[in-house]
Amino acid sequence: MPRFDNMQTIQLPGAGHFQFSAARPDTLGATEYTLVTIVVDISSSVFDFRQPLLKTIKSIIGACQKSPRADNLMVRLLLFNEQRQEVHGFVPLNQIDSAQYKTLKCNGITALYDAVYDAVGATNAYAKNLFMQDFDVNAAIYILTDGMDNSSGLHPKDIADQVAVALKQEYLESLITVLVGVDTQHAGVSGYLQLFKDEAKLGQFVDVADADADNLAKLGNFVSQSISLQSQTLGTGNAAQSLRF
Repeated sequence: MPRFDNMQTIQLPGAGHFQFSAARPDTLGATEYTLVTIVVDISSSVFDFRQPLLKTIKSIIGACQKSPRADNLMVRLLLFNEQRQEVHGFVPLNQIDSAQYKTLKCNGITALYDAVYDAVGATNAYAKNLFMQDFDVNAAIYILTDGMDNSSGLHPKDIADQVAVALKQEYLESLITVLVGVDTQHAGVSGYLQLFKDEAKLGQFVDVADADADNLAKLGNFVSQSISLQSQTLGTGNAAQSLRF
């Protein structure tokens, strides 16, 4: 796990026992940020395409680091199976060296709902923290998963409640949430994830049915472009338009 200085640990209020790490606001160099969270399923069914999936994550970071908005991006990387593993919390993009990301250890089952709740809740909490210290903030969350939840303590409604908070409160200018189904060729998976997207009030579902190297590379481009567009909208009061995959 990469190590970062000047981090704080923040507890999420409400259901479950959730916490996350983030850069202390007094150490930040810009006045506005897009908070990006990348949530990645590492349950056992992901094992066969773990290497191109890691390459996709690295490509997203690399592409964003070349963006004109790079200095206004903060990224959190969260892995999950039946547990959640924060590779790093919200840190300025220019502090991230994706070469330090280790091989994905894929095992266990799928606590999808808990992971998505964690992502939205942490985004809300840190956005409020920054807003109270005069930062302008919007956010983008991307969830990459290949299957159905079978381990969470929380439910889609809990996530929907967090999304509603994000859309209602003034501290987060806008939020986009993208659920990505990866390797969804098994019967019922795509429909299940589409229903989950609707029940959890997420913004978009993208279906990457075949998790081959070309499609995962295309996914990396899709996510990095989406992040760039969302960051460019900061200050307009609007969210970025959904891209077609």
